[in-house]
Amino acid sequence: MQHARLSHDLTTSGNGVISADLEQARTAIEKRFLEGGTILLSVLESIDKLAATLDAVTGALDGDNAEATGRELKATMTELSALPERESRRQSALATISSIEKGLRDKVVTMRETLRYLRTFAITAKITGAGIADFAGFAEEIIERIQYGASQVDKFAETLDQLGKRLDPAAARGREILHQFETVVPGIVKDLAESSELLTEQHRTLGATAQRVRKLAGGVQTKLATVLSAMQIGDISRQRIEHCQSAFAILDDYLETGEGRSLSQDQKNRLSIAITCLVARQLEQTSADFDRDTTKIVNTMGSFRGDIGEMLSLRDLMAGNGESGNSRAIRQLEQNVAAARKIVTTVEAASLEATDLSRSTAELVGELVSGIEIVRVVRTDIQYMALNTNLRCSRIGEEGRAINVVTAELRNFAGQMDETAETILTALHALQEAAADMAEGTDGLDGDVNLGQRLQSAACRIHDAGDSMEKDLARLGEDGRDAAERMEKAMVQLDYKAELGDILARCSDEVAEAARGVPPDLSDLSHAIEAIGSQIYRSYTMAAEREIHAAVLPLPAATAAPVAAASAADDDEDLFESALF
Repeated sequence: MQHARLSHDLTTSGNGVISADLEQARTAIEKRFLEGGTILLSVLESIDKLAATLDAVTGALDGDNAEATGRELKATMTELSALPERESRRQSALATISSIEKGLRDKVVTMRETLRYLRTFAITAKITGAGIADFAGFAEEIIERIQYGASQVDKFAETLDQLGKRLDPAAARGREILHQFETVVPGIVKDLAESSELLTEQHRTLGATAQRVRKLAGGVQTKLATVLSAMQIGDISRQRIEHCQSAFAILDDYLETGEGRSLSQDQKNRLSIAITCLVARQLEQTSADFDRDTTKIVNTMGSFRGDIGEMLSLRDLMAGNGESGNSRAIRQLEQNVAAARKIVTTVEAASLEATDLSRSTAELVGELVSGIEIVRVVRTDIQYMALNTNLRCSRIGEEGRAINVVTAELRNFAGQMDETAETILTALHALQEAAADMAEGTDGLDGDVNLGQRLQSAACRIHDAGDSMEKDLARLGEDGRDAAERMEKAMVQLDYKAELGDILARCSDEVAEAARGVPPDLSDLSHAIEAIGSQIYRSYTMAAEREIHAAVLPLPAATAAPVAAASAADDDEDLFESALF
C-alpha cells in the first residue's frame, strides 16, 4: 500500500516532497560551499601575506645591507679607537714645532746682533778709509749689503711670528680635543660594539623566531590545502543530489511516454519503487561520505586555532616588547652612531686644523728657508767684499793697515753669521719633519670617504632598517590578527556537518522510508529498465554511483558496457566543468 501511495506521488506530482527536500539540500550545499571556498581562499591569502611580511622583517638587515653596515661600523670603530693615540702624536709634533720655533727666535736675535756689529764695522771702515781714493764707495756698498741682510732677517722674524701665532691656539685646541678623545671615544667605541653585538644577537633571535612562525604558517597552509581538498565533498554531494533528481525526472519523463502509459499501475508502482530504492542507496552513501569529509574539515579547522594563537604569540616575541626589542636594539645603535658622529665632527675639525697648520707650517718653513738662504748670500757677499778690501789695503801699505784691521773683523763676524744661518737651517729641516709628522694620518679623515661619511652611510642604513622593521612588525601584527579573524569566521562558516549534514541525512531518511526495503521484481520490465536505467547511468560522473546502480538496478550486459565506457570518458570533463559549482 505504501508503494502504491509513493508511486502516485511520484507519477502525478513529480518528485513531490522528496524532490523539494533534495533541491533544498542541493541549493544549501552549493551556496555554503561557495561561500566557504571564498573564505578559505581569503584565509590562505592572509597566511601568504603573513609569510611575505616575515621575510620582510627578517630581511631588514640581511645580505648586502647588513654586510655593508657591519663593515662600516667595524672600520669606524677601528678609526675611532686610533684617535687618542693619533691626536697624542699630533700634539707631540706640535710641541716639537713650538720648541723649534722658540729656539729660532734666539737665533734671530743672535743674527740681528751680528748684523749690527757688521754695520758698525762697515761704518768704521768707511770713516777710516775716507781719505783713500774710491774706498768710500766700496764701503758704502758693504753697508748696503748689510742693511739688505738685516731686512731679510726682519722678514724671517715676521714669518716666524706668524708661525708662532698659530701654534699656541692650535696647542690649546689640541689639548681639549685630546682630553675629549681620551674620555669620550672609548665609551663611544664600547657603545657601538655592544649595540652591534646586541643587534646581531637580536637579529639571530628574530630569525629563529621567524623560522618558527614560518614553520607554523607552512603547517597552516598544508592544513588549508587539506581542507580545500576535503571541500570537494561539497561538489561531489551536489552532483550526486542532482543525479538523484535526474533519476526521478527521467522516470517521470518515461512514464509520460506512450510506452510508459501502456504499463499497468502495478508495473508503474514497481518501477517507481525500484528507482526510489536506487536513489535511497545513492543518498545513503552520499550522506555517509559527506559526514566523513565534513568531520575532517571541522577537525582540521579546529586545529588552526592553536596554530594561529601560537603565531600571534611569536609575533609579539618578534616585536620584542620591553628591553629585548629588536626595534629598540636598532634605535639604540642609531643613537650610538649619532653620538659617534658628534665626536667625528670634532675629529674632522681637528683634522682640518692639523692639515691646515701642517700646510701653512710647510709654506712658512719654505719661506724661512728661502729667507735664510738670502742671508747666507749676503754673508758671502760681505766676506768677499771684506777680502777684496784686505787685498787692496795690502797694496796701499801703511795707510791701509787700519782699514785692514776693520775688514778682518768684518770677515770674522760674517763667518759667525754663517754659523748661525747653518744652525737655523738645521732647525728648519727639523721643523719640516715635525710638520710632516703632525699631518700624518689626517689624509684618511680629509679624503673622499672619511669617518663622517662612513657613519652617515651606516646611520642611513640603520635608520632605514629600523623604520622598515617597525613598519613590517606592525604589518605582521595586522596580518596575524587578520588571519586569526578570518580563521574564526572560517571555522563557523565551514562547519557544514551541523546544518548541511542534517538536511542531507533527512533527505536520505525520507527516500529510504519511501523505498521500504529491497527493490521489487522487475523481470517483466526489462525494456523499461533498459530505457530508464541507461539514461540514469549515463548521468553519473563517479565510479561509486555506477557501482551502486549496478547493484540495485542492473543493466543488460550489452547495454551496460558502452554506457559505462561513455560515462567514464566524460568523467574528467564533467568534474572539471563543475569544479567550482
